[in-house]
Amino acid sequence: LIDGAIWSFDANKLALNIPIPQIYLNTAAYDYISPSRWDEGINAMMVNYDFSGTHTMESNYDSEEDDTYYLNLRNGINLGAWRLRNYSTLSATGSNTEYHSISSYVQRDIAALRSQIMVGDTWTASDVFGGTQIRGVRLYTDDDMLPSSQNGFAPVVRGVAKSNATVIIRQNKYVIYQSAVPQGAFEITDLNTTSGGGDLDVTIKEEDGSEQHFTQPYASLAVLKREGQTDFDISVGEMRDESGFTPNVIQAQVLRGLPWGLTIYGGTQIANDYASAAFGMGKDMGSFGAVSVDMTHARSHFDDGDDESGQSYRFLYSKRFDDTDTNFRLVGYRYSTEGYRDYGDVLGERSVRGGDTQWHSDTLRQRNQFTATVNQTLGGYGNLWVSGSMMDYYGDRGSSSQLQAGYNTTLGRVTLGVSFSRQDTWWRNGNDTQAQTENVATLTLSIPFGVGEREHTLALSASQAQQAGRNAQMALSGALDSEETLNYALSTGWQQGQDGAGNVSDWSGSLQKSTSFGTLNGSISQAPNYQQWTAGMRGAVVLHRHGVIAGPWVGDTFALVEAPGAAGARVGGGQGATVNNAGYALVSSLTPYRYNNVTLDGSEMNTHAELQESQRRIAPMAGAAVKLRFATLSGYPLLITVNSKVTLPVGMSVTDGQGRVVGMVAQGNQVYARVEGEQGRLTLEGADCTLPWALNEQQRTEPLIALTLTCVVKG
Repeated sequence: LIDGAIWSFDANKLALNIPIPQIYLNTAAYDYISPSRWDEGINAMMVNYDFSGTHTMESNYDSEEDDTYYLNLRNGINLGAWRLRNYSTLSATGSNTEYHSISSYVQRDIAALRSQIMVGDTWTASDVFGGTQIRGVRLYTDDDMLPSSQNGFAPVVRGVAKSNATVIIRQNKYVIYQSAVPQGAFEITDLNTTSGGGDLDVTIKEEDGSEQHFTQPYASLAVLKREGQTDFDISVGEMRDESGFTPNVIQAQVLRGLPWGLTIYGGTQIANDYASAAFGMGKDMGSFGAVSVDMTHARSHFDDGDDESGQSYRFLYSKRFDDTDTNFRLVGYRYSTEGYRDYGDVLGERSVRGGDTQWHSDTLRQRNQFTATVNQTLGGYGNLWVSGSMMDYYGDRGSSSQLQAGYNTTLGRVTLGVSFSRQDTWWRNGNDTQAQTENVATLTLSIPFGVGEREHTLALSASQAQQAGRNAQMALSGALDSEETLNYALSTGWQQGQDGAGNVSDWSGSLQKSTSFGTLNGSISQAPNYQQWTAGMRGAVVLHRHGVIAGPWVGDTFALVEAPGAAGARVGGGQGATVNNAGYALVSSLTPYRYNNVTLDGSEMNTHAELQESQRRIAPMAGAAVKLRFATLSGYPLLITVNSKVTLPVGMSVTDGQGRVVGMVAQGNQVYARVEGEQGRLTLEGADCTLPWALNEQQRTEPLIALTLTCVVKG
């Protein structure tokens, strides 16, 4: 019934063995996490704040002094699976105070669709059309919900095992996949490959030790999707530009991964007096690289009755040469006819025709655009890269080109970098043609060194520019404490004077301290025309069911640690966060839809408590504030030597007067327990005696209290 399946009968064991080929098995990715295990988090309110105050003293004839204050607020409320977010700023200079609410939106995930829905200020997708900010509704596929091994493009590897075998796949000489498969056909769909591509070396190691080998060439582009994967993005709302909101825009796109490494994609964008549609396809061509081609047709109407229509054609290519370790990361070419406009250009052109002449666009009436990036690894001798771009326009808008090249290497612990860039621009102003060229050469040097147990870095850079002249900079940075919570930076710079002016030099210094409640920073800088002092604080305040906690700045997805009595315990990777006296701490950032390990270090915590667990694992939803409770024991630590003619069983539980398990029996008739209060009685499980204890004032200050007690017969 199943092609490739065989059966065998073991008469000795009376067993019928029917191995089924892996291709017919319903197997999940090795790192798959069921949506039922995703944690939507607790209800909470959070405020991320970044406050700074600056005092500037100008050394000109007026000797003006200014005080400026700036507050950046990232606010949020979590209710179940819903997330409300707001971004606001408040600035004050003298008597002038301004408040701006930059964006607000509500978001939640829809696991059944592997998608997110956003209502409010959001962005349209940029895979097919140019992305832009809108106020409306957006429903889009969230690839973060996929297992890591299925996020991003990778080919399906197919083969046939002659027996029970092990499939080993290498890329760039590193093993990226290994799995056992039964006899018969198999297909591997959960490869976690590098994004740039590279040939896949596949080995099938059979039961008898023999091996099959074959190579599957592979290359990737951003538009490529895995076989069977569909991504969509739909946005409806008002498009936002510098002058406000322009109503009624609908944008939709879909990308579908097909067999043979083929992806098709397309979309449409419809707005007031504007419509466009796009279609394209991408292909992993194996040893020939990856390529995509698409076409967009657009039609626009202006209030003066002028209509424009045209097409834009785009070609993208990527290829890695394993033999020479050369990577063409992206080669792109776009050609547009004269009547083609994207919607952002239509809005800008309408504002210009309406009298606003301040608008500028790099894409309006663009004819050709070419970009390329090449990276060459030179083994142990460093890395060489070259990138370039060229664009020209219809009419009198001229053209521009840019070329950049660089070399980076490491000499011991020293990092050396050399780069060169050239930019040519020309345009027509009436009957005159104007041109500008800028050449810049840059040298950078980074020298790490240690002082005691702490690491410091000296960074040097110098550049020579055709227009801007010469400049040089030197910076020294590092940590001033072993925990790296107190960091400093010192820098000085020099700039060649222009147009007869003298040379300019400046210097600055800064300190930053990470604490359990946030980050404090201060800096001072001086240049010929001013002195400036700045002080600030950055952190977060979270309101939850049991109180309020302050901590370091938190990301969109974070954790609230609850560890009763564990004041002083340090959060692993928590930017200096420690458990406060109320038993809470903040973990500043978690990766959504992935297992995150959160640890507590109790080496500096209160000696009257101990952690019963030091690590928790959680897979949060995007935007969640998850709560992680660590089990603790509070009380005075007792190490009791029991006077008894009977040897107590190791592992016997010990309970307090309320029947709670507070310790256990160790070797040599010793009991370890944590007790509350100044006196009490311990009961040994299964024994007919108890241990009465009492502590004096001196004993209650000791980190471990040693007692010798006699077991008193119950009576």
